[in-house]
Amino acid sequence: MRLHQTLVLAGLSLLVLGLAGCQSSAQKSTTSFKNSSSQSSRHYSAANPDAAVSATSSSSSSEAQTYRPAASQTKRASYVKSGNLKKSGQFTYDKVGTRLQLTKVKHPQTTLKSGQLTYKITTVRLIKNTAETAAAKRMAAQALNLSALKSPYYTIQLKFTIYNHGKQAVTTDGIKAIRLSANQQLNATNQLSDASAGKTIAGKGKLATFATGLASEKTKPTFKTIKVAFAGAYVNQKQVVSPTDWLTLTV
Repeated sequence: MRLHQTLVLAGLSLLVLGLAGCQSSAQKSTTSFKNSSSQSSRHYSAANPDAAVSATSSSSSSEAQTYRPAASQTKRASYVKSGNLKKSGQFTYDKVGTRLQLTKVKHPQTTLKSGQLTYKITTVRLIKNTAETAAAKRMAAQALNLSALKSPYYTIQLKFTIYNHGKQAVTTDGIKAIRLSANQQLNATNQLSDASAGKTIAGKGKLATFATGLASEKTKPTFKTIKVAFAGAYVNQKQVVSPTDWLTLTV
């Protein structure tokens, strides 16, 4: 089973595809990232899917979270104060100065089965994150375990539900990887935050959850499809559900 530690996040980034809100102290928006040095998905607690990449960082308590966007921005029809971005073009701000804009959203409703589990991908979103302040850029870089981060940067988020058809509760190890291209793959140790990892799903139960990762820095991603594969599931450390094959999704 994959292992990874709790990771620090920064600001608002991808919406629950999400790929959009912050924790209770920040506005809603869209993303969370797993530290590339993290080691246990079972101990990782992702931020709210409508939260962004900077205000959720553990270091954010020492950072000013009082950013207020200009009135000229908040009066625009595409501005969403709550951070619940649903349509392409809508945008919001987190409290450290990250502007999050939904650039693409798809609702594939695609399913993938492995043993007693069925994975249903309900939403895929691509978010453009622009750091308007030095604090926003610094905190986002920390969350992504990067020495520096080029703004704007783009995040991708999958929203999905896992159904357990068996009578026995199982613990999922979440997403194995998200492949953006032949040369770019996100996983638990490479800029991917997975809120499902380590969660237990009751027998005949389900888990609605999400995962978010870094798609690109500076330049808008050009990929039109991505692939996702899920890891196994366990009972008392014993694998009872095998990892899945790759599932292709249109972005």
